[in-house]
Amino acid sequence: MSIKIDSLDVMKAEMDIQERTRMEDTYVRIEDIIDKITNLGVFPPLVWVWSWDVLKDMYNDYRDGGDPDYCVSEDIEDVWAMFWRDADKNGFSLEYGVDDLHDAIRDWLMETGIVIEAEEDEEEEETDEDE
Repeated sequence: MSIKIDSLDVMKAEMDIQERTRMEDTYVRIEDIIDKITNLGVFPPLVWVWSWDVLKDMYNDYRDGGDPDYCVSEDIEDVWAMFWRDADKNGFSLEYGVDDLHDAIRDWLMETGIVIEAEEDEEEEETDEDE
């Protein structure tokens, strides 16, 4: 048997105190984030935030060896300067979905030389040749 919740007050009353506190705290945090993003000073601000977050995640993954065939050639501060410089021509957008944004950022990282092919160690090359 299911119980129909007719109002938000009933739903809140049925939540345990921990979940209710988490819900209310999350609301406050999200409102704060929206205020900060709205006043970011770039347009469109959500695209900037999302793009930089995706880029930083990719950068860290390459830096930490997530794909052993590639590595990073710039530090993150220089990457930010390049990201800022190329913002108008990048055309990063959420219009076509996150997969397209991910691909566009990966392509930009490769085209700018921020992510490059890793050089094989001489030891690895000798082992490959011996096989």
